[in-house]
Amino acid sequence: MGTDDRSALTCVDMRDTPSDLPRRYRARVVTRKGGVDAAEMGTVATCTGEGTVVRRRPIRRPFAASRAAAVGVAACIALAGLPGCSSQSAADDDEPASQPTAEPAAVHEHMSPPADVKAVDAVDLRATLEQLLGQHAILTVRLTRARLREDGDLAQSADAALGKNTADLGELIGSVYGAEAAEEFERMWFGHVTDLFNYSRGVADEDEAVKSQARRQLDGYTTDLSQFLEAATKKAVPAPVVAAELRMHVDQLLQQVDAYASGDYDRAFALERESYAHMFPLGKALAAGIVTGGGAGLPADFDSPARQLQSRLGLLLGEHAELAVDAMRSGVSNSADFPAAGAALDGNTREITAMIESVFGAASAGSFQALWADHIDAFVTYTQALAADDADLENAATERLNGFNADFATFLSTSTQGRLGAPALGDAFVMHEDLLLRQINAYVERDYSTAHQLSFDAYQHMFALAAQAATAIGDTVAAQSPRGGAQTGAGGMAAAIERG
Repeated sequence: MGTDDRSALTCVDMRDTPSDLPRRYRARVVTRKGGVDAAEMGTVATCTGEGTVVRRRPIRRPFAASRAAAVGVAACIALAGLPGCSSQSAADDDEPASQPTAEPAAVHEHMSPPADVKAVDAVDLRATLEQLLGQHAILTVRLTRARLREDGDLAQSADAALGKNTADLGELIGSVYGAEAAEEFERMWFGHVTDLFNYSRGVADEDEAVKSQARRQLDGYTTDLSQFLEAATKKAVPAPVVAAELRMHVDQLLQQVDAYASGDYDRAFALERESYAHMFPLGKALAAGIVTGGGAGLPADFDSPARQLQSRLGLLLGEHAELAVDAMRSGVSNSADFPAAGAALDGNTREITAMIESVFGAASAGSFQALWADHIDAFVTYTQALAADDADLENAATERLNGFNADFATFLSTSTQGRLGAPALGDAFVMHEDLLLRQINAYVERDYSTAHQLSFDAYQHMFALAAQAATAIGDTVAAQSPRGGAQTGAGGMAAAIERG
């Protein structure tokens, strides 16, 4: 844990009196029942051992307090041996609370959206929300599985990655509604991450009380966040609708914990994929509500066939990167879930192939699948080489990947009639390869923070590629379709989206 006074959390033994701490390090907290003191807001999280996470008084910066809360899970993991945390608050900054609250107090009632909601680009907002929410689902899966496997170091790094993801989402909310709204959102959002972590702890420890409390907290979260979003969007996003979607999100993540813990890895990975995919329509709906709730209309291309194709390609290519990370890490660890991870990656390949076929035909789809499967196999071979410390096999896998880069770039350039240039595509896939290989190297060295950052970069890179590919594919289909076909959604690209 860092010691930067602006945002650091530390865990102190409850047997030590708070007065033993230097005055400037004493906890500063506010109750969750009242209004948010934006200038002095802090958070206390209670470890299930003998320590309490205490927030050091911040030097104020935008979103600093809520970003600091994001390391609460990691602080408890580090200092109490993989426990869970419970959100906590206290009125007295000299007396850290020692008992977890049973239910989170609602804060949405005190949130007053600014009179002038800042204008945003609706298309960019949709794309960013889809990407960040999808990443949230994957990272939460990794956090809970690390807890089930009792890997404290991996859980800490996953928690840190989730903290960054939460801060990015909060910054997006803040760009529209302001800093106070961002802080409220971040506190609720990371609170539900903590509750999901606690549920996995209850499953691992066979503690029904912990599981039940986590479920109660999550029920409160779905109510609070849905009402917060309804208020922020001036009812453009109705609370009952959002609550139903959030409950589905929570249920999928809880069910994957249960499945993974029971050894049903195929179901666990199927639920991981469902949870990830579910984030994309949610991101689209939230983006639409934020824009229309602010008094603006949606642009014509917000959900055009081209935009739908970009979203679908981003979903599938982003998932490919994340599932490749899962499979490589399982392989190098000789984990029992490796066959299921590989099967999930194969399922993703089939869906991308179906999209290629709907646009370019069966012959092109066959060529794509052979190339794509070979590059996945090369990544797996590289992972096996690392596990066996086999330099020759490692070099052979790298050579196969180099061959794929050139061949696949040529395939896509030819398929899009040169609209995607082969040299640029080759460079793009060299980057894809480099990021995935570097992340598994870092993972093997137990440099989990670097591994998570590189996997994030690999994920993000896929969305940039999806945007370029969607434009090129759309232009290619439009050139081959009857006049107006692609624009009206008749056939061509619309069929690709539907079948994909």
